[in-house]
Amino acid sequence: MPDSNNGGFNDSNSSLYALLQCMVEGVLLQDSTGKIIQFNQSALDILGLTEEKLLSQDFIDPLRQDKIFPGKNHIGMNSLKTGEIQRNIVLNIFRTDGEMRWISLNAVPIFSHDKNKLPHLISTFTDITEMKKILSELNQVQLLFNISHDLMIIANKEGFFKRVNPRFQDVLGYFLSEIISQKFINFVHPEDLLSTQIELKKIESGKRTIHFINRYRSKKGDYRVFDWVVVPDSESGLIYFTARDITDYKAEELDLIHSSKVYSIGEVTSGIAYVIHGQLAIIGGHLAFIQDQIEKGQVEPGELKIKIQSIDESVQRLSKTTKDLTSFARETQHEQVANVSVAKMLESVLGLCRERFRIHGVKLDIQIEDDPLIRCRESQIEHVLITLLNDAYNKVHSQRDSWVQVLVTTQGDVIKILIADSAPAERDGKYLNIPAGIIEENFGTFYFDRSSPNTKFVLEFPLMKENINSDISNIDEQL
Repeated sequence: MPDSNNGGFNDSNSSLYALLQCMVEGVLLQDSTGKIIQFNQSALDILGLTEEKLLSQDFIDPLRQDKIFPGKNHIGMNSLKTGEIQRNIVLNIFRTDGEMRWISLNAVPIFSHDKNKLPHLISTFTDITEMKKILSELNQVQLLFNISHDLMIIANKEGFFKRVNPRFQDVLGYFLSEIISQKFINFVHPEDLLSTQIELKKIESGKRTIHFINRYRSKKGDYRVFDWVVVPDSESGLIYFTARDITDYKAEELDLIHSSKVYSIGEVTSGIAYVIHGQLAIIGGHLAFIQDQIEKGQVEPGELKIKIQSIDESVQRLSKTTKDLTSFARETQHEQVANVSVAKMLESVLGLCRERFRIHGVKLDIQIEDDPLIRCRESQIEHVLITLLNDAYNKVHSQRDSWVQVLVTTQGDVIKILIADSAPAERDGKYLNIPAGIIEENFGTFYFDRSSPNTKFVLEFPLMKENINSDISNIDEQL
């Protein structure tokens, strides 16, 4: 620092000089007129000035970009007049390069015992521009948190609520004080507990959840349907949840699914009618034969046994057809997610539509590698499959040499169900009458294969590992 005879610090006090030069705060010493007579290197760095430029400065107007500090109304001058110390005063300054910076300033007047000696002023200041930016960003985040249309929750790694946004209160009616001592999982619908726990297990391992749906209890006791995004923070141990209320959307979707099911049932009715008519004709023929043989007294036990066995087979087939139809038509709104055999689902679906294909000469080719399991809501996937098969049938049944193929393959950890038909690939890949979210809600993807010369839809699901049942059992015990 330059030498001064005006009561400032000088190089003779080397320890004090070294201390000031090491400080990250800017330090200025000014005389009673406001002239800058002493400073440290941090002051130069923060103000963006050279030593010569700083020493040539007087108190000047901050509204001009070539000026540094305010003029006669500078808070330091007020300190000199009043003798009061000014602390943590935040103000903006303009550097000579035109950049505006924020500083936090302290001003301390120094009065000498010599009454004839004018007071000096020490100003210390810190560049808080970056801090102001961070606070501004935090304020923006806080604003988004408060005005977001989505529900937002912050929970700790043990699953207890830490914070919720106003939207949470609007939709569910809870105050933070009412739920702060409870776990997030305690508000989940009992039928959705298992699937939610499995998802939370993934989050514990550091994986984020992009799309997960469950039902959540409101203060009134009813349940809302939420679509969740969950992101864990390993450093803080906090978990960040956002949820979109899709209750009304789900109600509309269920109506659409119901309408689509009614249409699908109507589509397969003709085939089922042929099955029922054919099997009843077989049963009627056998019963007439048996009755005729009894009347003639020519009953042969061996032949009677064969007829009875054939009747029993027809009854079993009728029973299975009605069972498949009843299962397909059942209410699916609260169906549980489970591990399901793909072969079993296809068997139920084909039981409803196979006869329709056979009657009109549409070749139905089914190929299944092993018997993989997928985790889904069974009736919803069956609905998708029968809708796709009905669509394929409607496109090809009037063609010669028409065919429909269902191919189930396992590629790594992915199960693919491909449904192709002999029609040229003229469709645009639309989702037909299937609600777009059904496959995604069942942890899969659904797309139109544009590379195929024929119409081909693909359903993909993650392959369930062999130990999934034990994992679920362990979670179930914890519940």
